[in-house]
Amino acid sequence: MKKLLPLILLLFWSCETDNLYSSVYCNFVFQANIYPTSALTRAIGGTGGDFCIVKAVMEKGVWHLKLTPNQGTYDKSDLDLTMSTAIGNERISYAGMGYKQGLIIGRTYSGVLRAYDLQCPNCDNNYELKWGDNPQELLCNKCHRIYDIYSEYSYVKSGDQGHALTMYRYVNYNQQQGRLTVNN
Repeated sequence: MKKLLPLILLLFWSCETDNLYSSVYCNFVFQANIYPTSALTRAIGGTGGDFCIVKAVMEKGVWHLKLTPNQGTYDKSDLDLTMSTAIGNERISYAGMGYKQGLIIGRTYSGVLRAYDLQCPNCDNNYELKWGDNPQELLCNKCHRIYDIYSEYSYVKSGDQGHALTMYRYVNYNQQQGRLTVNN
């Protein structure tokens, strides 16, 4: 029995950890070096506190990344990125951006790079989140929960208790190559 207890604890801990991360397919690649002043490049390249909502939208046969930063002032061209290169428009499938082609990507105040799904995890992933009154808060208009995203992990700040935001396991930004990848 003494030998089984560590194994049981390990299995329990593994299940708890896995619940933090999405099981939905996500494979997002962004060439930040092509868009050096974009809201997304600034969010991932900064020291912490900046996040950006990223939505993939097809317009006239070309993919666009629509960006909504949580703070800062940007030119319109830094918020609507046309994916017209081979990397951006031909070799990437934007259908693989979580539940409904939307992510929240940035750095916590401590500088940890994070990516969350844009859909509310407490509303069957059918309701998109938007920025709340404070730059670290996301709001669901259906359930009225407010999520805080600036600590190491998200949590429900106000409203009924529930699940934290759906997080993606692997988020990497290689600054020398100028490439961001998000997957699970």
